[in-house]
Amino acid sequence: MSQNGITGLNSATLAQSNSDRLDEMDELWNKAGGLGLNDDQKFSSRDEDYDVDFNDTRKFAVLRWEDLLKGMAEKLTNEDRQVITRFREWQTLTAEIQSKVTDSVASPAMKREMSKIHQLPRNLGFLAKEFMNLVKPNNISFELLWGLIYLNLRHSYSSLDRLKRTTETLSRLRNVVARFNKIVPMLDDANEALLAVVDFLDPCITILVDSVIYLHKCSVDAKAERDWPDLNSNINVQLLNLNETVKHVSDMNIYTKATQDRNIRNLSMRHAMIPEVEEAGAFPILSLQQKQNPRFFGRQDELESIERYLTPSRTQDSLRSYTLHGKRGVGKTEVAVQFAYTNRCNFDAIFWVQCETSISIRESFSEMAMKLELPGADREGHHEENLLAVQNWLKRTKKIWLLIFDNAEKDQVLQKYWPVGASGAILITTRKYYNFVKDLRRKGETIKPLDPKQSWDLLLHLLGEEWEKQEQEGRLPQSEMAAARLMLEKLEGLALAIQQAANLIKNPNIGGPTIAKTYESFKEKSRILPDRHSKPRTSSERALDALWDMNFNSLGINARALLGVLAWLSPDSILVDLFLPRNQAALYGSLEFCRQDSIHLDSKNRASLVNTITPSGGFMKAVKELTDKSLIKYEGRYLSIHRMVQEAVNFHDEDDLKDCFDMASRLVYEQFPKQDTDESLYKKWSICASYIHHGIYLGKKVSEEYAGSDIIRGSSFFVKLLSNCAWYLYEVGDCEGSRRLVDTAIMACEDKTTLQYAQLRDIEGSCFFDLNRLSECRDSWEAVLRIRMERLPSDHARVGTIHNNLGNLETASGDFAVAEEHYKRASLIWQNGQDETAYQLALTYLCLGRMHILQRELDEADRIVARAEILFIRLLGGDKGLMSHVHLCQGKIHFLRGRQHWSLARRSYDSCLAIGLQEFPIHPLTGAAYYAIACLEFAQGHADAAKIWLDKSLSIAQLLSPTRDDGVITRILWKTSQVLESATLGEYDGEAAALKERAVGAREVLLASGEGGFISSAINSDDACYDEDELGFDALVPLFFR
Repeated sequence: MSQNGITGLNSATLAQSNSDRLDEMDELWNKAGGLGLNDDQKFSSRDEDYDVDFNDTRKFAVLRWEDLLKGMAEKLTNEDRQVITRFREWQTLTAEIQSKVTDSVASPAMKREMSKIHQLPRNLGFLAKEFMNLVKPNNISFELLWGLIYLNLRHSYSSLDRLKRTTETLSRLRNVVARFNKIVPMLDDANEALLAVVDFLDPCITILVDSVIYLHKCSVDAKAERDWPDLNSNINVQLLNLNETVKHVSDMNIYTKATQDRNIRNLSMRHAMIPEVEEAGAFPILSLQQKQNPRFFGRQDELESIERYLTPSRTQDSLRSYTLHGKRGVGKTEVAVQFAYTNRCNFDAIFWVQCETSISIRESFSEMAMKLELPGADREGHHEENLLAVQNWLKRTKKIWLLIFDNAEKDQVLQKYWPVGASGAILITTRKYYNFVKDLRRKGETIKPLDPKQSWDLLLHLLGEEWEKQEQEGRLPQSEMAAARLMLEKLEGLALAIQQAANLIKNPNIGGPTIAKTYESFKEKSRILPDRHSKPRTSSERALDALWDMNFNSLGINARALLGVLAWLSPDSILVDLFLPRNQAALYGSLEFCRQDSIHLDSKNRASLVNTITPSGGFMKAVKELTDKSLIKYEGRYLSIHRMVQEAVNFHDEDDLKDCFDMASRLVYEQFPKQDTDESLYKKWSICASYIHHGIYLGKKVSEEYAGSDIIRGSSFFVKLLSNCAWYLYEVGDCEGSRRLVDTAIMACEDKTTLQYAQLRDIEGSCFFDLNRLSECRDSWEAVLRIRMERLPSDHARVGTIHNNLGNLETASGDFAVAEEHYKRASLIWQNGQDETAYQLALTYLCLGRMHILQRELDEADRIVARAEILFIRLLGGDKGLMSHVHLCQGKIHFLRGRQHWSLARRSYDSCLAIGLQEFPIHPLTGAAYYAIACLEFAQGHADAAKIWLDKSLSIAQLLSPTRDDGVITRILWKTSQVLESATLGEYDGEAAALKERAVGAREVLLASGEGGFISSAINSDDACYDEDELGFDALVPLFFR
């Protein structure tokens, strides 16, 4: 045995009979089979598969925990399962770790590693005790948890390298468990605490099981070293999930006090607002995406529960939220729609928010702003400004309102849209039991599948009055009754499935005219149904897919082709114009029936604008066929398709699947503006906004369901589409959304030496730069430089672009000599390009001017920025977007020159702000203008005015970073503390101290994560608004917005 080898557990630990404990453990792990779940649900970790009682989550928590235990235990070997039975308490694991720390045979290195995790069993023991207390009087076991930790150690003892990796993982786990333990007991609501604990333990167990499997496979050090990066990547994902749960609990704790404070403030605002008659909107407002279903059936209990909680009184001042949770197809959205229509008299305004993507949510809030007739709401591309305006209205109005958030999925996407502190009602439909609103008082329920009687009643209702009459009179044959019972049992009470079954029974060309005949066809289709290419089916999904497939097989070839393409697009608003590209070559293969008549095409197969207004006859015929079979909806110029129909389409032949994917990508690519020459898409933002949700949806679907699949390999139009979409999102300030698309496009880009790959890395670097993550930015942009220098002439425009970018990076990093060299190389390329590259030359002059400002070379900065100004005015006009950057730089120059120039500084800042408010009111640049004016006001001794401007800047920053204090927010908090401290009587000292503490803490976190740049220390003594601390906080802000 090696020096690091295991000597085994002591005899006391092994006293209990292994066979007895295995019997107990098998009994526990088999309990899931007797708790009412079918075989597909027993080990499912999908939130939608559980029946959650939001008033008492104990039964759900126990069931979910036991499902987790059984699912994870099945991944272990029999020998491992036997070992696990030895660990009934966390103290046993602590004794094992202590024995290694004190073992005279163990090496010093081993003792050091084991000491790192000495507190882990105690930390997890505290969490286990909390869990057990919350689920009383139910009993739960944790021996799998203790045993998994031991197995990780046991399989690592023979190699110090493996042990180091294991203890590092366990140490990271211990840190996040310790943080979670501090905040969970603070939750006032036991039900929310239980949901959080279960969500937290899931990734913990996953990390431990994945690590055990890895250690089994990698008993040789060389293989362990080679396979470690993949495991470590998976561990990082799970740790991210753990940290998100910690933050979620922390947010819920904060929410209670924050809501009380905001309610008080907003209540006073409502009482102080303009008279109600002056609100511009035409009330009552009912803004829903769906019409009322005239054949809505049942669900009265659910509707009454929602009504009891959400219907307000005129004097009620609180935000109430109700969650409709359940599996897809069970009827959550239908219930929400029915509630809205039947209760419209109880609300002055009801709005629908489609939560499929961040873009669809923005569009929903813009629609709200227009319905409310808020100032400027009808301007294209001003979604963030509309969001801010709607949020203000929700908080100030005396109207009674209801927001319906449909298909809520991602907390990160939704956080900035909750009207925290307002008084109103929110209804949420979701497949998750997650507390999106962070409201400990929230109510909700699981929309359960229909029981057998309800299913039968619904089927008869959908089949029509004649069927209902036959059933009432006892004239339905027993064969029909028996077939219906068997078929409905397979459909598991899903309303959508029963609706489709009724459609098939009524259509003799597909299934009917009898239930028995339809059921026989359904059984055969279920038997031969091919596997899905994305993920395995549950039993209910198999039933639905079989029904859909019966429908699909009855479709004509053109309708089937159109449906295949629609399955890849964002389902709720598919503009018909997608199928009217000017480049008719995009309508190839099975979509040729969508083409315009050849007499309207030129020699390059392009149609004129006049001839791309009306869809082709073949297209409209296919649309009618799909709408007749209730597979899609068609209203105005928009198509929509249910998500379950999309999923069902995507299981067919893989070649067909790839063809449909390629065609969908090509169609969106053709309509989306192109970023071909590194110029801005600014002039085409409104067009981008019409199609961006399809690019995001394609990227999301691929990353979540088809990552690594052959389906996306070689799809050049998909990669180019995501590149263009990512650049647009970067330009409008959505760096996180842009990076998600870039990551997916990089995954799909097979050749990592191409110019297309370089373009993706360029966008990635730009996002990192604007996030102030300079080290990661450097990695991206240096890779771009290498590829472009290898593949392009040294004077190519894209070589100039990357030199300009690297100049910005070196400026932000403080290496001004290297920065200047990059700027010079870029300038030479632009000057040689003459008028064609004048725009890029102006940008480089602007960047060079910023560098001289940081060096406090103000005369040189003024001279060079003036050059940029002249070029921009000649190219774009004096009021266009990039001129706002010029004005901000000029304002900074005047400000730094001293008091006698401050009037000029204010004039420049005002010019910057005027353009920003007109062109991009919620962009970081507009926030930077507000901040700059605040600094100027404070330097002049106008603290009250400075506070007003800082608040405006903060409102933009928090919209752009709703989940954390980024560098921009941190700087504003610090500056606000300075302003409050300046109060003569010290009346704001407490608030100032709290803000400063928060800012200092946030700065430490940001710097530790690598977010921060360089600020010159060349300060003029007249720079009254600057000190050493201020420079440190300035360094947290991206270069363009300092």
